Amino acid sequence: MRFWTFPLLCTLSILLSSCELFRTTTRSKPVSRQTSYRAPVNRSTTASRSSYGGTSASRSYAGASAAASPATPAKYALTKKAEYNPKAVRYDKQLVNDLINTAKSYGGTNYRTGGGTSVGLDCSGLVQVSFKQIGLKLPRTAAEQANVGQSISVSDLRPGDLVFFNTEYKGFGANRINHTGIVTHINGSEGVMFIHASSSRGVIEDNLYNDYWQRGFIKATRLLD
Repeated sequence: MRFWTFPLLCTLSILLSSCELFRTTTRSKPVSRQTSYRAPVNRSTTASRSSYGGTSASRSYAGASAAASPATPAKYALTKKAEYNPKAVRYDKQLVNDLINTAKSYGGTNYRTGGGTSVGLDCSGLVQVSFKQIGLKLPRTAAEQANVGQSISVSDLRPGDLVFFNTEYKGFGANRINHTGIVTHINGSEGVMFIHASSSRGVIEDNLYNDYWQRGFIKATRLLD
């Protein structure tokens, strides 16, 4: 019996070792599960990266920025009718004040041929951007603007009317309109102030009865009735 005991013990020892190895292998699986469990961290990282490129968090931030600095719309919305018929916008004191204040806000702006922004303006550009603020889209050049609205006499001028000139005076093109301005203030028969973009002084106000402007005066028109 003792002779067979030793091999039996060896066999049992080998079997137990195999079982222990099996248990060790089995216990190693949770480590694999633990590693795979970290996947949500990776997904979170991916979401964070994608949010930088435009997830809902990014869009809400953009929306908050837009809400903080909204675009400022024109006070008087343009209508299709007003674009082609300036008299579609009726005359009233507040509207004329807005028109004139818009023009005056460009005071001191440098003259620039073809300009229509605060960087630089020409005479018809100043008239165009000022009337656009109250809802009227006018033609671009002074000669074209002179054909819009109703012609009136100087004695009938009121704030908001337009005055037109030819600053070449004599010779070829003496009757060609090349300058315009907006009447801002009436002070008797000798004090009609208008704002315009001067090629030498930028946006400034002048008196219609100044000799220089009297020599070049062509006509006056009314757009607001």
